[in-house]
Amino acid sequence: MQNSVKWRKSAVLVVILFTAVLIAAVAWITLPNPVAVKVNTPAAETIIATQTVQDQPATAQARKAAANAVTPVYSYDASISSKQQDQLVRLQKALTTTENQETSAAQKKYQAASAKDANAVYVKPTPAKMTTAFRSAYAKGDYPYFYQFSDSFYKSAFAVTAKDRDAVFATVAPAVERQLQERLTNSNLAAAKKTATAELSTSDLTTAQRRLGTTLIAQTIIPNQLINETKTQAKQAQARLQVDPVEIVQGQVIVQQGQIVDNTVIHQLGVLGLTKRRAPWALFGLLVLVVVQAIALLALLRQYPAASQRKNALLYSGLMGLAVLVMLGLRFLAKTGGGNLAMLLPAAFVPLLLRTFIGRRFALLAALMQTFLAFFVFYSTTGTLFTAATAISYLTSGVLAVMVQRKRLNDEAKLVAFWVLGINLFLTLSTLLLQGARFTALTTWQSLGFVVVGQVLGYVLALGATPYLEMIWQDDSVFKLNKLSDPNDPLLRELMEKAPGTYHHSMMVASLASNAVAAIGGRTMLTRVACYYHDVGKLKKPLYFTENQPAGFDSPHNHLTASESVQIIFAHVTDGVAMLKARHMPQFIIDICQQHHGTTLMKYFYHEAKEADPSTKESDYRYDGPKPQTIEAAVVNIADTCEAAVRSMKHPTQASIQTFVHNITNERLLDGQFDEAPITVEQLRQVEASLVGGLTSTFYTRIEYPKDDAPAKGEA
Repeated sequence: MQNSVKWRKSAVLVVILFTAVLIAAVAWITLPNPVAVKVNTPAAETIIATQTVQDQPATAQARKAAANAVTPVYSYDASISSKQQDQLVRLQKALTTTENQETSAAQKKYQAASAKDANAVYVKPTPAKMTTAFRSAYAKGDYPYFYQFSDSFYKSAFAVTAKDRDAVFATVAPAVERQLQERLTNSNLAAAKKTATAELSTSDLTTAQRRLGTTLIAQTIIPNQLINETKTQAKQAQARLQVDPVEIVQGQVIVQQGQIVDNTVIHQLGVLGLTKRRAPWALFGLLVLVVVQAIALLALLRQYPAASQRKNALLYSGLMGLAVLVMLGLRFLAKTGGGNLAMLLPAAFVPLLLRTFIGRRFALLAALMQTFLAFFVFYSTTGTLFTAATAISYLTSGVLAVMVQRKRLNDEAKLVAFWVLGINLFLTLSTLLLQGARFTALTTWQSLGFVVVGQVLGYVLALGATPYLEMIWQDDSVFKLNKLSDPNDPLLRELMEKAPGTYHHSMMVASLASNAVAAIGGRTMLTRVACYYHDVGKLKKPLYFTENQPAGFDSPHNHLTASESVQIIFAHVTDGVAMLKARHMPQFIIDICQQHHGTTLMKYFYHEAKEADPSTKESDYRYDGPKPQTIEAAVVNIADTCEAAVRSMKHPTQASIQTFVHNITNERLLDGQFDEAPITVEQLRQVEASLVGGLTSTFYTRIEYPKDDAPAKGEA
């Protein structure tokens, strides 16, 4: 995909209209209608908790306190000692290297000056100069430890002799090692540095050397007992889990009719959301959600070519609109027919289709928006119709649908069953168990049954809609490819009648290439059909290509110059592309036609032209390309040449075929023909094996290629 500079106006209009329709369809549900209760007044009706709700503020506060009370878990890192010792050694070597290099440079400069002037004076490099050279030689990004020391330290280090400096390192290293063998944290780090520094006072080092050693110790001794974030967080999580949540239990009577409402009742109603659940804030929340969806959708659309933006926007809007309509229907049924019916939504339907026809990012966005929109669609009956288990079921169905590979749903039935049905069912079961569901209760089995029915419906509906959407949305649908593979197609029939040799060659290449593509997991059917049409450009001048020339035919190329012949051969690619575009062929087929020769060299005519004119440019005898952009185009590039070449062999054997295929593949690889295709060397070897297997039974008599594998005159 290529980034689009601008949005297509029609795509933006589709998004705006979809957003407006969505607001109109759902906004009425969120209109204000709070529970009318006041403190110190009798309740007009009995209010019962319609769901089990956690008192989140109190629970969160208790869990936070428990987590903060946890003592951090420390882990000892024994490798720090050796790492810090290595840092000292590297620093020592770097100082010595810099000093030697600067001294050597000064001596060379002095020798050069002495050769010109007997009175030249040797200028010893100063500590400041060596410090500057040291900084230049050792970048901070590569040697961060070196930059823990100031320029003053390095000037002092270069001010002493190399022998005295080495003595400092020799004294500091064991002192540091002894301290790092202990378990050090920030609390006892200062004491460890002090102990190591004290060892310097008993050594034979001078005052200047001790200052250097003290600085080295201060920067090298670091904590080796660090907080284990994972274990600490796990311990804190365990502490949070041990805190029992404060809950208002489903079925609990909050206030009886006629009972005086007190602050406790008001608080419980607030926790349940009954006092604000239909306040204007819900409408604002809906507006925020749909605007966020519109922005995210426009951001995704901008990553696609302008030509496909409107199409993608229409598909997303249409499918999401359908999902909302189904939700509204389920909302009505749930209000009249009981709870849990919301789980019947085929939540995988929209993500599966978007994954298939646009991409995973659109599918993921739909999965998220579908879940959040459900909160608003079922807003008026929160707790009885839309529970946490239902929300998780929606979200996991959509997200797990994205996990399926982007292939036709017919070919992914097992994966869909595993991810969307199997995994999702057990995740829903896990949530129900967390909520205290009992297997002896009918509602538990009812919920699980609804989940299964909803997900099966999602897959079945997506499967049924796929062929129809393919015909509308894709130019390379299976139906269209089947139609294009019909030998009675006007273009194929014309190829068979006017260029029978090319037709037969195309059929052979299609068989070879599709089998090879299948071996590396590519698009087999697309490859086969594309090969049928890859040489249709030869219809313009069929007799200029050897496979169409009858025996004893005087090749027209015998009467043309090499440059004239090569232009005719090259033209079969551009002519073919033009013919396919005029027929509104799928873009993949056009790409194969355009890329099946890449930028390869027309060797036969190039050598002929080179003999006549040594100044001939090789670039003039290379195809215009582009190079293969897909693994399928790369395979066709090889199969096309190998099929033609093997038919030109007088006595092909398995060994000769295997050698030729291997040589052609390596030649194209070294020529850079596969640089822009996502094909690996391992896949190329699999392609070789497939082509060799397909060609060993092919015995055609054709003009043999020259030793340098150059095509015969008139061969493409």
